[in-house]
Amino acid sequence: MKILVTGITGLIGSALGEHLKKKGHDVVGLVRNKSRADQSTCFHWDPLSEFLDPEALSQVDGIIHLAGENIAKGRWTQHRKDLLVRSRVESTRLLAGRIQSMDHPPKFMINASAVGIYGSCGDQVVDEKTPPAKDFLGQLGVAWEQALFDLDPKKTRTIALRFGLVLSTHGGALKAMLPSFKWGAGAVLGSGRQFVPWITLDDTLRAISHCMDRPDVKGPVNCVTPAPVQFQTFAKTLGRVLRRPVWMRIPPILVRTIFGEMGTATLLSSCRAHPKKLLDTGFEFHHPDLTEAFQDLLKH
Repeated sequence: MKILVTGITGLIGSALGEHLKKKGHDVVGLVRNKSRADQSTCFHWDPLSEFLDPEALSQVDGIIHLAGENIAKGRWTQHRKDLLVRSRVESTRLLAGRIQSMDHPPKFMINASAVGIYGSCGDQVVDEKTPPAKDFLGQLGVAWEQALFDLDPKKTRTIALRFGLVLSTHGGALKAMLPSFKWGAGAVLGSGRQFVPWITLDDTLRAISHCMDRPDVKGPVNCVTPAPVQFQTFAKTLGRVLRRPVWMRIPPILVRTIFGEMGTATLLSSCRAHPKKLLDTGFEFHHPDLTEAFQDLLKH
């Protein structure tokens, strides 16, 4: 199949491109940097100005839309919030609008979403049927996914992958955490009792392929392992695998002071998300256990 991937220069997108090519697919990307567009493997787009190279969708069988501003990059000023919404919702609307005007639309569109849509749920287990939260991330998730689900399901199958924390030593939160943990300066954030929904990058790529290949997979899909852990377990497991102590604790008030609303929503929020749809459709995780996941990721 010919697959169009947005966010192809990011952590998940770059790895996904290689993963799909190894499986025999033809992969093309969308990039905002016009100088990187070669009109063959990469095409230019600018979602905020509603520009999309018309050749990008030519003979495309499926779209995987991963692009969007980094949620955890800096405090959430009103300007930052607006950018987070626009980069997700308007880019999805742009792609969906072009799909709706095609005589032969792609068979599927997989859109990135996030488990932040559930808000902070304490120790309650949440799955794809759990209603969204009323906070900023909850409403962002609703608008983001609705832009996708506006597509005609009879023509294009739609999947909203609700990502948890994607673990990789090449980028994301784990890469940012490693230096301090390796120096024995790793810390538990807040109470440490907040649940962290996680998944390895390898299982993320396999889950995306699973959603592509299974016509019965549609709608929201939690892209997390079935074994979320509390942050104190997450931190101490990482320390144990690195053979370093984890003795510091950063109180919630300090997290809020440093990071503001973003810190409360992303670092102190508790989400015990369960991948019901993945499991119900036969997906098997390579790394369901956190200790084994860290050992595999850190052995290289």
